Amino acid sequence: MKLEAFDIALKKFQEVQGIGTPQKSKEIGATDKSGSFGEMFANAIKEVDSMQKQADNQVEGLTLRQEGYTTHGAMLALEKADSAFQLMNNIRAKIIRAYEDVLRTQV
Repeated sequence: MKLEAFDIALKKFQEVQGIGTPQKSKEIGATDKSGSFGEMFANAIKEVDSMQKQADNQVEGLTLRQEGYTTHGAMLALEKADSAFQLMNNIRAKIIRAYEDVLRTQV
């Protein structure tokens, strides 16, 4: 379970805001093709979903007392999923705020 997708999303978001330094797609783990922002955001959402499903599996395995599932592993998976969800939610809020600012702009 990795947070690479969120590192990518955060770096790209910082680039858009001018916070971070631009990096080549190879350096941040993306494919050689440059995808659209929508594709990148959709991939990040899928990664959050998979983290949440993995956390659910950890909790289910712990509750059913299956071998290989520990309290530590379940809590770690839950915290990672929660952090990823909060980050995605904050990014979504910033995108919506930026969109509303564009709509308010008078031409």
